[in-house]
Amino acid sequence: MEVLKKHSMLCLCLLLLTVPCAIAKPALSVSLSTSSVSAESAYRQALVSYRDGDWNSATLFLRRALTDASLSTADAWFMLVNSQMYAQDYRSALSDCDTFLTRFSDSPLAPYVQYQKGRALHFLDRNDDAVIVLSDFCHQNPGHVLYASALYWIAECFFDDYGYDTARSLYERVVSEFPDDEKVSDAQFKLSLIAQHEREEKLLYLLKMTGEESLSAREEYERQLRQYQTDDITSLRRELQTASQRIAELEAELAQKPVTSASSGTAEYTETESSTSYSDDIDKNELQNTARSLAELKEKADLVERLLIQRLSQQQGQ
Repeated sequence: MEVLKKHSMLCLCLLLLTVPCAIAKPALSVSLSTSSVSAESAYRQALVSYRDGDWNSATLFLRRALTDASLSTADAWFMLVNSQMYAQDYRSALSDCDTFLTRFSDSPLAPYVQYQKGRALHFLDRNDDAVIVLSDFCHQNPGHVLYASALYWIAECFFDDYGYDTARSLYERVVSEFPDDEKVSDAQFKLSLIAQHEREEKLLYLLKMTGEESLSAREEYERQLRQYQTDDITSLRRELQTASQRIAELEAELAQKPVTSASSGTAEYTETESSTSYSDDIDKNELQNTARSLAELKEKADLVERLLIQRLSQQQGQ
């Protein structure tokens, strides 16, 4: 996802340069009806909202802007799809992915949108369809920067449908074939969950084979199960500690480099200022990428914490 963000933010920088007054006007409130806003003005506000990570506002303003045929470009539709994915409006994102792929099938952005379509299908629990779309993406784009991420999301589809053997092989491919990819840590975490599941299944099988009437066998099973659960809890605590430390580092980084408000500065923009403005936008966008990375890391930490609480509850209930 970081690759996708960098690509979309680069597109945004270029668009901001072509619409200079976008950074000179404060963003309108989400509660304000966009019907009274001109398409061009809505587009400018959409750029600001997108840059600031205000996905709901970006979606509203882009919808208004796209009513103007001259603004209905591949870049604008791409930003709309991304905004909806970040806002977790997966049904709308899926519909707009189809629109994009129909109207802009030859665009360099088409593979990115195809990837997002596969993810949207997964989040809508349409895992069979998601596997087909993401597999097509991999076959058609073998050298794409999102190839490893696509493999990971295919694995997620099988994992959620309890196809652990297939999921494991795909997670292992991500780890072994793309060791520097951002999805490696997530794939390793899921591999540990699959290993835990397999250990528990093995213990259940051994208990069944030895006969439930055997008290010693039952006690041994329960002892080993407690040990495995303890190991799992220790692993989850380690994951949570690592995530918490990284969250603290990112928060400190953001605190040291506050992002200038979109409404600050003068309203005028000249061609001689374009170089400085572009550099400033790049710096701001790097900080926005850091902020979004922080949000994703917090989401992952929340997932790990919920898994940890679940494991502790299971252990206490035995």
